[in-house]
Amino acid sequence: MFNPVAFHLFGWPVRWYGITMALSLLIATYLGQRLLESRGRKGEYMWDGVLWAAVFGIVGARAVYVLTNLGDYAGHWLDAFKIYEGGLSMHGALACGLLGCWLYYRRTPLKLLEVMDAAAPGIAIGIMLVRFVGNLANGDILGYKVSRDVVPWAMNFPRDEYHALDNATEVITRHPTEIYGGLVGAILLILTLVIWHRRYAPGTNMFAFIAGYSLVRSIIEEPFRHVPHYGVHFYNQAYGFGGVTLTQWVSLVFITIGIWGIIVVNRRSGAEAWAPPPEPEAATETRPPKAARKLPEAPSAAKKKQKPFAG
Repeated sequence: MFNPVAFHLFGWPVRWYGITMALSLLIATYLGQRLLESRGRKGEYMWDGVLWAAVFGIVGARAVYVLTNLGDYAGHWLDAFKIYEGGLSMHGALACGLLGCWLYYRRTPLKLLEVMDAAAPGIAIGIMLVRFVGNLANGDILGYKVSRDVVPWAMNFPRDEYHALDNATEVITRHPTEIYGGLVGAILLILTLVIWHRRYAPGTNMFAFIAGYSLVRSIIEEPFRHVPHYGVHFYNQAYGFGGVTLTQWVSLVFITIGIWGIIVVNRRSGAEAWAPPPEPEAATETRPPKAARKLPEAPSAAKKKQKPFAG
């Protein structure tokens, strides 16, 4: 595993987690702008909107993560503010990020549903970056212990901070749930790009992302994470998976919201709502009428003939 600190800037550690978060915002904004402009929308509004989404999203993501992992902060609650060490909830980021976007975009010519549709593929890329690099470097989303005889790709995390090593010399191999989470982002990227190019009603891509993220994560990441179970408990020690986690219960709500949203937006607006906006009518140039030319006057019959000069 590589060092979670990429480099030091004026003595301050710059972590891979923070770098991938910043890159994710830039990529999602730039890609969203290009997608909006490809459909005749003013994509430049994406850059102001992302600031609102980032502030609200990070606060919500951290709050939900801490609430769903309270046991990790018992006795040292101030660690909840150490965002640079990792630990953000995508569900919290989605809910609060959407709130921030709504507060901003209601004052712009863009519609929130159109903006979120365009942002969905970029957000999926961000999930891949943060999981594959940031979380993997931090070792902050660890899976259950499992033998490499059962899971050949199981990994050892020397900085096993999330769940302390049994002793200083023991090598513990776990499910690399960070990589599983990155695969969730890859699946969502394919899904959102397909939906975007099929031009469904505005909002379809966003709600498909919400439902798809919750469903896919509940299947290929959450069962292997070493987190508490709620309500229903099962655990297979040999293969290192179990459930049901709090995130899986919350995912049921988001899956329902996503499916409901897809049905509603397609009933109300239809795909024609994504048609390009009508172009402004070209102003017809109105030139003042040219002054009428004076035609040479016909010689008047009344005029007397000039007499020839007599010398």
